[in-house]
Amino acid sequence: MAAILESKFGAMASAAHLILVDPAQGAEDYGRRRLAELERRWSRFLPASDVSRLNSAPEAWMLVSADTLVLLATMKQAWELTHGRYDPTMLAAILDAGYAASIDDSGRRSRMADRQSRGFTVEDVAVDPAASAVVVPAGVGLDPGGIGKGLAADLVVTELLAGGTAGALLSIGGDLAAAGTPPSPGGWLVAVEDPRAPTSSLLTLSFEGGGIATSSQLSRTWLQDGRHYHHAIDPATGASSTTDLATVTVLARTGWEAEAHATAALLCGGELVMDYLAARELEGIAVALDGTIAMSAGLQGAHVAEGSIA
Repeated sequence: MAAILESKFGAMASAAHLILVDPAQGAEDYGRRRLAELERRWSRFLPASDVSRLNSAPEAWMLVSADTLVLLATMKQAWELTHGRYDPTMLAAILDAGYAASIDDSGRRSRMADRQSRGFTVEDVAVDPAASAVVVPAGVGLDPGGIGKGLAADLVVTELLAGGTAGALLSIGGDLAAAGTPPSPGGWLVAVEDPRAPTSSLLTLSFEGGGIATSSQLSRTWLQDGRHYHHAIDPATGASSTTDLATVTVLARTGWEAEAHATAALLCGGELVMDYLAARELEGIAVALDGTIAMSAGLQGAHVAEGSIA
């Protein structure tokens, strides 16, 4: 019988959940340390992180870690895959809307040296891989958002398996990656939260591996000047999205792809969300603010654990 090790802890301003199957010695500690390292490099709330240093010094070449080079390449790819619906350069809009302080430590605040938009995109962020150097144009503020969590889960799971662990699943605030031997013959089982009743599950997904992510306009909300805001910024308007969807959950090959497509699908709204997923051959489920549920055809079959739909 396989040995199962499960732990829950805080990481990247989120609740993290790690499941290991036949873990290699020190695997749990490695996973925790690696996540903390990636947060130190990618958080927009830590002044010494690579992302914060880039945002504080536009038009200057900055040395960054190999992990950050991977993050930037991933953000560019996600922007292309979603035709700009996922946009990692929305920091100015997020700060203007009032989301400057970390939700778990108000003393940690993100800053941007130049908020004046000049029409640049993430494509205009120049990267010199050989020199491990990056330059951000003036007016561009990087905010990895959920991509950072999804990519972190991908990296940690891959590294844990390379280190001898038979199977691993890592969820960071609902963005997860899983690979290798699952803990049961039914595969990896993942409960999808019901936005209508956050303490309940909408359904349980069964999958062999890859990524799952949920994008929501109900999480990370705040009040400023008497108005309610949420972190799902629509690049088309530069403001909190007015989508009629509460949440979208997507299955994809990797955690970062699931996150990028979940964000893009959320912004599509209820009329177009299933078309967006179908056009990319993705499985997913969308819950509207009025409680209406839409589910892709594939999720009505093998991906949903029997008897799990609420």
